[in-house]
Amino acid sequence: MKAVIGLLVILLTGCAGSDPAQYQYYRFDSAPGTPSQTSDADTGPTHKTNTHRVYVDQVNIIGVADQQALIQYIAQHKVHIANYHYWAEHPKLLLTKETLSSLNNAGFFPVLSAHASDTKPGDYRLLIEVSDLAGHYQQGAILRGAWHLYQITENGNELRHVRHFEFQSALSQDGFNALVSAHQINWRKLMDQLHTELGK
Repeated sequence: MKAVIGLLVILLTGCAGSDPAQYQYYRFDSAPGTPSQTSDADTGPTHKTNTHRVYVDQVNIIGVADQQALIQYIAQHKVHIANYHYWAEHPKLLLTKETLSSLNNAGFFPVLSAHASDTKPGDYRLLIEVSDLAGHYQQGAILRGAWHLYQITENGNELRHVRHFEFQSALSQDGFNALVSAHQINWRKLMDQLHTELGK
């Protein structure tokens, strides 16, 4: 019995002596937004505004990136799933919030589709599907997928536009901080693309 207790003490001491894993959590940097409407003191709007609401579905991520750990493609057929480096929240939630914020700052009227209550003809519905959200050993951060823009009519949702997208941004340096910054650059490129389409 003493031998068993002694063995347990040794094991527990060994576990206590090792360094605990250092988990890291990442999110996009907060950028100052452009207000969607100007104040009465302004001479006029500085950008085009849209009177129709844009109902935004939660971003859909398919494939290996549909998890909280950061993903890297480390060779032609190999994927590395980080053990200690995670998004601060699931990326589909992060990207949905980023989309809502970006559309609002661009002068549109975004609403999460789950909260839709008073849709009317002329309003839009936006679905973004991400197929790749990963670091790449040669290409830096990559973002691939497609977005679907519907317009609400008296007869239901009519598909107005489908566009596949692919963006790549080089990392400014090695490391996960640089990878997350490059992901944010890619997402902003996608948002610029959407702003152009919605502003037509």
